[in-house]
Amino acid sequence: MFESIKTKIWELLKEKEVSLAMLYNRKGEILWHRGREISGKTIAAGEGFSKSFIDKTRHPTDTVEEENVLVTSEMVDLSRSAAVLHIKSLIIQPVGRHFFLYIDSGAKESFSAADREVFKVIGSLLGEMINQVIKNESDVGGINGSSEEIGKIRDLVLKYSLEEEPVLLLGETGVGKNHIAGLIHLYSGRKGKFIIVNTPAIPNNLFESEVFGHKKGAFTDARADKKGFVDEAEGGTLFLDEIAEIPFSFQAKLLRFIESKRYQVLGDPREKKADVRIIAATNQNLRQAIEQKQFREDLYFRLQVLEVEIPPLRKRPDDIMELVRSHRDLLKGKQMGRGFRETLESYHWPGNVRELITVMRRVGIHADDPVTGEDTREMIDQSHYKKDSREANSQNEGFWDEIAGGKTFWDCVWVLFIKRELNKNQVKQFLVEGFQKYNYSLKKLSLALNIKDSEFKRFIAALHKYDIHPGK
Repeated sequence: MFESIKTKIWELLKEKEVSLAMLYNRKGEILWHRGREISGKTIAAGEGFSKSFIDKTRHPTDTVEEENVLVTSEMVDLSRSAAVLHIKSLIIQPVGRHFFLYIDSGAKESFSAADREVFKVIGSLLGEMINQVIKNESDVGGINGSSEEIGKIRDLVLKYSLEEEPVLLLGETGVGKNHIAGLIHLYSGRKGKFIIVNTPAIPNNLFESEVFGHKKGAFTDARADKKGFVDEAEGGTLFLDEIAEIPFSFQAKLLRFIESKRYQVLGDPREKKADVRIIAATNQNLRQAIEQKQFREDLYFRLQVLEVEIPPLRKRPDDIMELVRSHRDLLKGKQMGRGFRETLESYHWPGNVRELITVMRRVGIHADDPVTGEDTREMIDQSHYKKDSREANSQNEGFWDEIAGGKTFWDCVWVLFIKRELNKNQVKQFLVEGFQKYNYSLKKLSLALNIKDSEFKRFIAALHKYDIHPGK
């Protein structure tokens, strides 16, 4: 629905001589606009539109003319600011109880009755769309809750769904960045796919090939044409998870793609164009990465146009029980007994929402009914992977078997770490075992893990970056 509404408004801008179309709420926040350039994110701080007429709609006591549509078609009726902007006709269409669609014209003397009917239809569709988004957002895990922080996140998801600019999601591991990226794509109405790129799992030397694709013969191992992630996401959204892990050498090409929508497939001299929206996420400090010359400042500022910082669960304890209720099916019908709530709300949740859901799964399988605080604490301890040595050894043997069969460290261990199916201690324990086995030599260990010479620097960098160096 979003896509059809955006397309219709674009048609109006081109065919109805509309200068500016803008959606704002009763609080005065500008959610979306197209057409003439304006400034500011709020009505109060913004410029480029008629504030005096907008102010009339933001106060419930004011009467809005013409069956809830404020229409002024003669320049003498417009404000001084409107005259300065050369606005000749203006319509403000209420959208539900809290939103308004503002449309003005700089060339057209007045909007016709047919124009006004079209605007009413668009306002009605926008209202239905917004209500549906708000209803859906109240039911989704990861951003449901009653805290002020999570309320702001829901507002931003709605606001940014209407835009086409990149979105940058910031927050600790497990707060739900993937989930929020998926919601922004869903509510945007984009017809293409939502493609997730786990950037740390891609070798540096293959990054451009994976993202943009390659032609047969582009490099030694390019035995056939390969589609890139950009091709797969045509008309949709490309989600770059852990954007800080993108090779520095590729960042300039990504910036160019974001700005121009143009890119080149490796081995193909022709340029291609793709309608793909970018959403990026990271749990790292990008400003620090910029200072260390690991991340381009211009790319950061291009991604930062629309930013969402997701607070950790420990900073919004009021949301914990709402998250529990939204995932109550994981308890498998068991009742919440004495101390259950207190234990959950007093714990600091380093793994955030992901850890909470893991604990609930364990409670549903292992705990007695009703579930007590003591049971819950035991399940929390288990979520930290306190396994006996026999289980850990069995897991490591499985990895070594896969490597002996031709897989690499990146394929069978690292990919699980990136997907959060292995924690840092588990990866380090596996590496320590190999480090000891190969005479405490990282070079010998890397060869045993089927890591290419060209990827050795990446391997060492990962050991230091994630604090999993087996010699420390």
